[in-house]
Amino acid sequence: MKRVLWQAVALLAALLLLAACGEEEAPGTPTPAARRPSGEPIRIGLNIEQSGPASVQGEAYARAATLWQEKVNNEGGILGRPVELIIVDNRSDPTEAAVLTRRLVQQGVVAIVGPGTSPTTLAAMQTILESRVPVFSMGSADEIVKPVEQRPNVFKTPFHASQNVEAILVDMKRRGIQRIGLLTVNNPYGESGLAAWRAAEQRGDVQIVAAEKFEANATDVTPQLTRIMSANPQAVVVWAIPPGAPTARRNAVENLRINVPMYHDAGAGAELFMRLAGPAAEGAFMIHPKTLVWDQIPSSDRQYQALQEFGRLYTQRYGEMSGFASYVWDALGLLKAAIEKAGSTDPQAITRALENLGEYVGATGVFRMSPQDHLGLRAEDLVLVTIRNGRWQLVR
Repeated sequence: MKRVLWQAVALLAALLLLAACGEEEAPGTPTPAARRPSGEPIRIGLNIEQSGPASVQGEAYARAATLWQEKVNNEGGILGRPVELIIVDNRSDPTEAAVLTRRLVQQGVVAIVGPGTSPTTLAAMQTILESRVPVFSMGSADEIVKPVEQRPNVFKTPFHASQNVEAILVDMKRRGIQRIGLLTVNNPYGESGLAAWRAAEQRGDVQIVAAEKFEANATDVTPQLTRIMSANPQAVVVWAIPPGAPTARRNAVENLRINVPMYHDAGAGAELFMRLAGPAAEGAFMIHPKTLVWDQIPSSDRQYQALQEFGRLYTQRYGEMSGFASYVWDALGLLKAAIEKAGSTDPQAITRALENLGEYVGATGVFRMSPQDHLGLRAEDLVLVTIRNGRWQLVR
């Protein structure tokens, strides 16, 4: 009898062991205990453009933030505490962006993500600096984080304008393009791009044969494009966000039948660019993080896992990938990593931790922030994409 009982116990133990080995949790799935963060929530502010001219960006930012918050809280929060996002709409207005920065600090946030454009960020800069909390901008202008000694608590996730230029030049050199025409929007975003191209010209990398500007609300830039083409450029570069970027593309193709290569920077709008430019978008080139073609990136790429995770989550929820969403996703991820490294939610401790995180592989790129570099990305992580048959395709 004892022997039979012992065999039954042994069999039961073996079955339990097999069951335990067979239950593989999905990547990132928390233990039951980790699913219930507790205590005072960690408040992070989101100062974004949910209405106004940059509302498409703001919508993508809010979507990415919502996904991130759900994921992190389901996995146990940060330091065992839940994350609370306080999302405010600055209406794409520079003055409102500054007002909301101050208001978020008064509400006790430990960090702020946003403003989400170069104009709104630069307009709010003094308020951001006075806040002393770490702030991540989604604007691309270099001067958002430069000079770093004058921007001690300011970080950003989009590539610099100068890095966009560097990446575009790689393709231009491959094609033997030296003479270019430049069309930039007349605001701080466009000024940043113009300055980066002028610097490239001074280095001898390119010759700008014509440079024109247009207002952000312009509905027709055919006259500017006509003047550019009269200088016989080998390529045209457009530096603008929507609606300016797709407007320029439509005018170039539909009105002037321009057939030289046209390059756009990463702020050109991605999904919105394709939507607003319509059939004229076909064949346009855009330099961009790998997110637009996340499902075309080889498994040997260092960002593969980060892109797969973000790409699947975002497209399963919202249908199509956004060219802007990863900027918020990575900003929040960097803040989480910094808070965990610091073991504290003290804003200055978070700032120091961000500067000493080491390497962080995100969906936007591989970040290597430091006290001297509050972006930490390299131009090599940008890719050239084009539109073929109404779909983004990786060129290189």
